[in-house]
Amino acid sequence: MPPIEPLESSLPQPISNNWYLLTVRSKKREVFLKYLKFAIDQNKLEELFVDIKIPQDSVYEDMVLLNLSNFKTATTYLKKVDCFQNIERKPLQSEQVKRMLGRG
Repeated sequence: MPPIEPLESSLPQPISNNWYLLTVRSKKREVFLKYLKFAIDQNKLEELFVDIKIPQDSVYEDMVLLNLSNFKTATTYLKKVDCFQNIERKPLQSEQVKRMLGRG
């Protein structure tokens, strides 16, 4: 009998409603992401920063989508990351997130 493929691999990850839009300094998204990943590893913040996505369209070239478990705590860390500019206080609706990721 052939092995059964797990269902999860073919299904996209569910998008929770804790996605926030973050802006970085112009043309510095890659630098920001490198510093952010370093800060997450150094401070063991994997549970705080649930997921990080890069919007598909070039219109969003200085933006990052963050799935956060605690906005207030995450913001304190984000302010210390080089190239960080701003984060929207209100979480995005799942339709907006899907559209920005090219899924909707």
